[in-house]
Amino acid sequence: MNDLIKQFGGMLREKRKEAGYSQEAFAAYVGIERGNYGKMERGLVNIKLATLYKLANALNCEFEEIMPPRTKYKINLD
Repeated sequence: MNDLIKQFGGMLREKRKEAGYSQEAFAAYVGIERGNYGKMERGLVNIKLATLYKLANALNCEFEEIMPPRTKYKINLD
């Protein structure tokens, strides 16, 4: 699961940079404390679904653009 969260953070960072935001400016825009946002990009925290929606809306993107591919991280349900 840790690799999944780290890859998400990396994809989030790339999308934020493509949008032209600094980490500090984007965190303020989304309403997240900059230190906590930095932890998201470094893959140190697992985020809530509501936060995922905030991020995607702020970046004007679909989830697929910031989420690692589902097939790469199959989770055993047994």
